[in-house]
Amino acid sequence: MPFFDFKCEECGHEFVKRVSNEEKSSVKCPQCGNTKVKQLLSPFFAPGSRSGGNNFTPSDACGGCGVAGTG
Repeated sequence: MPFFDFKCEECGHEFVKRVSNEEKSSVKCPQCGNTKVKQLLSPFFAPGSRSGGNNFTPSDACGGCGVAGTG
């Protein structure tokens, strides 16, 4: 099951929950119990990636494989 980021529309609490796509509509805020939660767009995360900079190249994440940066 994937992890999704949510934000409660009642109290503003942001949280991450591991749910199936079918269960996303029944998620409750763990802080206030409200069912009015909005799924947030999550940034893509790749192990070894660097965040916050424009100097990232594919070879940074894959260790310099022969295909990185050729496309």
